[in-house]
Amino acid sequence: MTDNFGQSMGVPQPGTVQAVSDGEATAVFTPFDVVQPPIQEVDDHALRVKHGKHRVIWPWIVLGVVVVLGALFGGGFWFFQSHALPGVTLWGNPVMGQSQSHIAAQIDDAVNNATVSVKYEGKTAKVSLKDMGLSVDSDAIASDVVNAKRGDAWWQQYAFWVKKNVTVAPASAGAADNTTLNAKLGVNEVKPVDAKVQLNADGNGFDVVAGQQGEGIEAKPVAQAALASVKTLGDEPAKAVTVALKNTEPAVTDDVANNAKATLDSLIANPVAIKVADHQIAAIDAQALAASTRIDANKNGKLQSGETRNGYVVFNASKIQQYYDDSVKPNLHTDREDRDVIVNNDNDVLQVIKEGHDGVTIASGADSNIGKDAVEALAKGSGSVSVDGTVDPMQTKSTKRHVVVDLSDRLVHVYENGQEIKTFHASVGQDNNRTTGVCEGDLCTPTGDFKVWLKYPTQDMSGNLTLSDGSVSHWSVKGVGDVNYFSKDGCAIHRIAKSSFTSDASIANMNNISHGCVGIGWDVSDWFYDWCLMGTTVHVQL
Repeated sequence: MTDNFGQSMGVPQPGTVQAVSDGEATAVFTPFDVVQPPIQEVDDHALRVKHGKHRVIWPWIVLGVVVVLGALFGGGFWFFQSHALPGVTLWGNPVMGQSQSHIAAQIDDAVNNATVSVKYEGKTAKVSLKDMGLSVDSDAIASDVVNAKRGDAWWQQYAFWVKKNVTVAPASAGAADNTTLNAKLGVNEVKPVDAKVQLNADGNGFDVVAGQQGEGIEAKPVAQAALASVKTLGDEPAKAVTVALKNTEPAVTDDVANNAKATLDSLIANPVAIKVADHQIAAIDAQALAASTRIDANKNGKLQSGETRNGYVVFNASKIQQYYDDSVKPNLHTDREDRDVIVNNDNDVLQVIKEGHDGVTIASGADSNIGKDAVEALAKGSGSVSVDGTVDPMQTKSTKRHVVVDLSDRLVHVYENGQEIKTFHASVGQDNNRTTGVCEGDLCTPTGDFKVWLKYPTQDMSGNLTLSDGSVSHWSVKGVGDVNYFSKDGCAIHRIAKSSFTSDASIANMNNISHGCVGIGWDVSDWFYDWCLMGTTVHVQL
């Protein structure tokens, strides 16, 4: 062994080429020297400053937790906007977190599978809700479920321990139709007759036509069994039902019809108005309702497109639109015509000379959705439909008619709009003092304010009156003309009861001869009869 360990061991020297047994040459390079760097002192303070953020990490953890929780709450809030809230059940079945479409599909499946085994005198038939004419508005029920609790405080909405069970009936069992059930069981049914709600003779209201009982198998208990299964959302099959022959009620009973009439009467009393700005141009009246409604005893049944419901009354948007297009719109005029009426001293309308109308201009296409908007208001029981356009409002011209009978002057004064237009002489009650008019006996013309309430062009007048002295006054006059009753105890302004023509002028010097009526001349009574309309105010004074 020598000092040069590499050489003595046969290790190649740096920079040489060594031959190997396979004949290839291998180059050998000088190895690198690895130098240990000098150890330096570390500035602890600088290190702490430089790396301090890595050592204080708890705020980041808290922030991360907040972000995660926020994401969870935000995601949950977003999710439950379109899904049933925690704690909500349908007919006792948990539906939390389910979408409206999923809930509706569950209801539809339960309805389709709710078939009842019905037994009658050894016969058995399978009957579905569809067979009994019943539908279920699954979308409306699912909407009720998804919206349940949304009116509660925000924390209650998401609290699973705050419960809300939606119990709306799937359908009305009493509205089940008996026809298919009886046919499947081989029963010759005498069909019941539904009650009806129809427009009255005056066209301003509704009457109920009573229904009639039938005879056969009643579908109501079968429908109840099917609906009980639906309420389990299909978890329990419908129970079998044994039925018997009996008197059967119509689907639309008298009670249902009267309930529907009450709904319609309310809508007539407070009609849905059609307005341009704040001005009413028409209303959904009795005739419009009669043309656009039907009575549905299945109070929660599925509605067709464009239909809404208020109780048992179903409104059809397209039919209301058709009624408006056919019966309302043609009567709208762009030019205004003022109304002309005759009124009494109390401003009661006695006669309409001219109805008049507003000047209405509807913007192009603005009234195409009247039917759709109207049924929404009708379902709520009140409201109005707004249409773009302009209105030139109709004005009303009133002519006021009033009569004053003066007992002291024995005159009848005829007024229009506060101006005297005629004056007639009169013969009044024979016990009215001819000078003062004061009543001095039993046969007097009463003082006070009256309205003409009954009129006859001619009348035979007769009667008996026991006077205060015990005597009896009799009268019987044929063919008294132009009779205008103003007092309910039988006093009238009429043609003076004489057997021959008596003029207005001749009455001026005549004594009072009546039993309380006011007699006027034959030459003026026809005019007064035509002028003095029913309801004209009459003031009788001394």
